[in-house]
Amino acid sequence: MPENKKPERTVDEGATKGAATRPSGGKKPAQGASGKPQSPRAAKAEAKRARKAARRAAGKAARKRPSRYSPQELRRRRMARRRALFALAVLVAVAAIVFFLVLRNTGDISLAENGIGTLFSRAQMAVSEVTNRVRRFTQRWHNYEQLEADYQELQLENQRLTLQLNAAKEDVNENERLQDLLDAKSRYEALDPIYAKVIARSPGQWFETFSINRGKNDGVTQGMSVVNGDGLIGRVYEAGSNYAKVLCIVDARSSVACMVQDTRDNGIMRGEIADDSDHAECYVYYLPSLNNVSPGNAVITSGTDSLFPKGLHIGVVTAVSMDSGSEGSYAIVTPSVDFQHIEEVFVLREVVETDSEKALPSLKGVQSILSSTATPNPNVTPTPGPTPEEPTWSYPSASAGAPIEPLPEDNWARS
Repeated sequence: MPENKKPERTVDEGATKGAATRPSGGKKPAQGASGKPQSPRAAKAEAKRARKAARRAAGKAARKRPSRYSPQELRRRRMARRRALFALAVLVAVAAIVFFLVLRNTGDISLAENGIGTLFSRAQMAVSEVTNRVRRFTQRWHNYEQLEADYQELQLENQRLTLQLNAAKEDVNENERLQDLLDAKSRYEALDPIYAKVIARSPGQWFETFSINRGKNDGVTQGMSVVNGDGLIGRVYEAGSNYAKVLCIVDARSSVACMVQDTRDNGIMRGEIADDSDHAECYVYYLPSLNNVSPGNAVITSGTDSLFPKGLHIGVVTAVSMDSGSEGSYAIVTPSVDFQHIEEVFVLREVVETDSEKALPSLKGVQSILSSTATPNPNVTPTPGPTPEEPTWSYPSASAGAPIEPLPEDNWARS
């Protein structure tokens, strides 16, 4: 039998190994680079490095030797090896799938499965969150035009609701005013009232003169009284076919025969208001005695001026002045009507009757008639006739005074 031969060591490897293991000269241990003796551990490390270097050198020498296979054969063998590894991986994967889907119980989850599922679930959550955000962004971008159209529609809806709210508030306010007028209509029922709206007014903060939407076609004529739920406003001084103009009692050109309701003292009330006045005031002149008048007394129309019916509420006495002016002492009256806010009124179409046509003839007229018809008697001594009487004094009324100036709205009212 052939003898087993031991593989021969290369000269370099053996020499290196022997140099690393045997002490130099057989007497002294190996020394380091500094010339000092090395410890056994350092010697072993040095020997290990020497062996690695020897193996690297042997590998380089083996690669330099010519191969038994041609390059084409080597390429073919590598491809076969790869195919085998791929087939093995496919078989392992198929076996794992069959095991987890068919052979394994559905309720059992392995540790590896649990870890992989946990890892992939978090990754899926992150991916899902990113995709959802991208989807929402793209949807907002694509729906921008629709959102803008909806915004415009909501703006129009808001404006429409605002207009409806304002109209509802206006209806509520008008309902309250009309309710007050309706309650007052029963008080003026005997004077044939007719409802009217204010359509124009004089400039300034106070309603001194204004126009209404009723005229001769509705039975409104000059001189008729105008009132609302609070009391007397004024009188009609001009009437057209479908409009009329009203002079308020606070105007300086207006005069009203009035009466203190508690004392029954008669006087003449005139408007004393200016554009810069803080509140409306009227002065009552020619009162018999101001000592009987006190603040808080109600003032009503007396009906002696042949313009306003008797008993219409005017206002309340707020002060009494004892200073003797051009027309004597006076009482200050605050009207009950708000002459800064007048929108609806009543026109009292019942005209106050006067006695100007039915008045008895004067004493001079009677004497003239008697003197023209009597026969003289010569036996009777003539006696002197009676002394002519002085003209009877009467209260000034609103019918006297300067003519009322035309208003700015005269031009369009006549057109």
